[in-house]
Amino acid sequence: MAELLKILAVALLTVVAHMIVRQTRPEIAMIITIAGSALIIILAVNSLSSVVNSFLSIFNKTGVNTSLLTPLIKIIAVGYIAEFGANICMDAGVSSIADKVLFAGKLIILLLSLPIITTVVDMVVALL
Repeated sequence: MAELLKILAVALLTVVAHMIVRQTRPEIAMIITIAGSALIIILAVNSLSSVVNSFLSIFNKTGVNTSLLTPLIKIIAVGYIAEFGANICMDAGVSSIADKVLFAGKLIILLLSLPIITTVVDMVVALL
């Protein structure tokens, strides 16, 4: 809960600073928005260790190879980073670049998911 309040405080300060600066220096307003967004992400990532521990617990209980945890976390990170980048592009009014960022993120997720897909196929073949 405390983390969310910190994130909310940073978000509100960023929005207010953006609104004040936007009228006189729109290019600086965009930099303020990007910096505030980056700080929010840093604050949110601090909570990631509990998510990783939960995944490890699930993997240990099910007997799934824990080496698959790294690609899984990378897939989640790529999804969030691609969305973050696309939103910045959209805020800047360049939706065509935002679409390319999302497309690239999806391709990278596909590549990162290959070890997981291979493991699942191997498990199914072993059951047959």
